[in-house]
Amino acid sequence: QISTSDLNQLDKNGYIVIPHFISDEFTNAVRNDISQLRFKDHFKVARIGQSSTNTLNTEIRVAETCFIDNTRTDRDSILPPSKARQDLCQTLENLRQDLASTLGNPLDSTLTELLYAYYPSGGFYRRHRDAIPGSASTLRTYSLLLYLNQDWEPSHGGNLRLHMDSGGDFLPQDAEPNFLDVEPKAGTLVLFKSDMIPHEVLDTTKERMAVVGWYNRFVTQADAKELLVAEGSALIRPALLLVSVALVAYGVSLFLG
Repeated sequence: QISTSDLNQLDKNGYIVIPHFISDEFTNAVRNDISQLRFKDHFKVARIGQSSTNTLNTEIRVAETCFIDNTRTDRDSILPPSKARQDLCQTLENLRQDLASTLGNPLDSTLTELLYAYYPSGGFYRRHRDAIPGSASTLRTYSLLLYLNQDWEPSHGGNLRLHMDSGGDFLPQDAEPNFLDVEPKAGTLVLFKSDMIPHEVLDTTKERMAVVGWYNRFVTQADAKELLVAEGSALIRPALLLVSVALVAYGVSLFLG
């Protein structure tokens, strides 16, 4: 369980790194679930973008992902049951509740996104943001990364780099680099504000596993209108709000899918 002091540090600094958030035994159980799902072809090559712009770009990202939340209901997303995955989802739901109650940011449990991320040797993910204005991802309030890599050494690379400069997807011109590197060691939890901190996964020389997630705020009517405009629709009126909510949920589930 996360402490109040950790949550206050997240609120103040925009990020927090917590070693040993889960035990080695729990880590191994989740790693085994990932291995089983990869063996049964439930993982897909990771793409970037969302909805109609969701594309494969191996110059930006080399990884595989498997969604484990309830935002997808298509047949291909139905996974075999797993106690480790069930316990993991409950642990991260408890974390959502702690975030919402302690920091006073209402978070919609039905829009929580959770996935397994697998990076092969040579994998990476270039600098990017998790919450993009004008897209469904703008609902993202907190991003999470929970690492599952036993016996990780500096020579393996694969660090998470949190950028602290004022830029977005790129370092601002004439700005000095300012970043924090986090080794993806087993049990380490990283939380940060989704709209605040650009980040990247540095090239890894060893297979690298993580749980990735986003806690989303509730959809507002303003969000729905903005998303309908972004989708090129001229039909903007309150009666379409429920349709918009469905659009938001679907769009969020596709982002980085």
